[in-house]
Amino acid sequence: MRLGCIGIGSNAIRLLVAGWEKGQLCAVHRERRGTRLFAGLVGGVLTEESMQSSVNAVGELARCARADGAQEIFVFATSAVRDAENGSEFTARCESACGAKVEIVSGEEEAVLSYLGASDGGKCGMIDIGGGSTEFTLGDDARIIGAVSLQMGAVRMNAQNPIFSKEAYDATVLQCRRLIRRNAPMLLAAEKRDYWVGVGGTMTTLGAMERAIPLFDPETCEGMTISLERVAAWGERLARISIAERGQITGLMAHRADIIPSGVAILEAAMREFGIKTLKLSAHGNMDGYLKKKFQKRY
Repeated sequence: MRLGCIGIGSNAIRLLVAGWEKGQLCAVHRERRGTRLFAGLVGGVLTEESMQSSVNAVGELARCARADGAQEIFVFATSAVRDAENGSEFTARCESACGAKVEIVSGEEEAVLSYLGASDGGKCGMIDIGGGSTEFTLGDDARIIGAVSLQMGAVRMNAQNPIFSKEAYDATVLQCRRLIRRNAPMLLAAEKRDYWVGVGGTMTTLGAMERAIPLFDPETCEGMTISLERVAAWGERLARISIAERGQITGLMAHRADIIPSGVAILEAAMREFGIKTLKLSAHGNMDGYLKKKFQKRY
């Protein structure tokens, strides 16, 4: 049996089609459409243009899922739709386009889903940097110790303070560190984790740049590790060069060239606040966690 999951994120809309074998999720197909939905959130309202491009993407991915043999499709939306005053109008249009109900997940639910998708068990900490928000989760195996979602995604922070200098980068790192201290004191005070895993496009892009590999398949970065020193070095380098120059870096896709310094700044802030020296990178995240939960209910 195969199930499909479409995640409507603030930066991209993604598809995962997967089966279930011996208690493990087995991915069959992954695909993304870069719609930058959060950028279309103006004055708390999603613009018609941003909604229509995302509705079209949802419809296309639903057709792909069915072509891949998905017997049922689940759809969920995250930060941009949570924030939008016209989120219900948007989700209704998505439902018409894909023939499935759209669930708007809370920030905390999103954090748990990402943890379930990326954790390898044990005392794990998880960071998921999205377009509109960043999630932090602490767990012991499948037991969640704590989870929080902060409004400091890569697209959101880039809109507030585009980074084209070391000074702008440092200011964003400081802003994010303050947000973490203010909003995640219980997680900061919790028992230290045995390891941390990073989820999202910022993470896989960092992995691809670190190894100078074209990021056609994020799975190539699965299980890689990156140190705080290397994260900070990439942040400083990216902050000092133009978008065109960033586009020349192997592993950095053109659609991320403007927002990648903000994503790296969020990650550096998180690693410093939580005392993380080394981070494991994962190409898996909230969609994997979502389908895991669906399959576990059936089996």
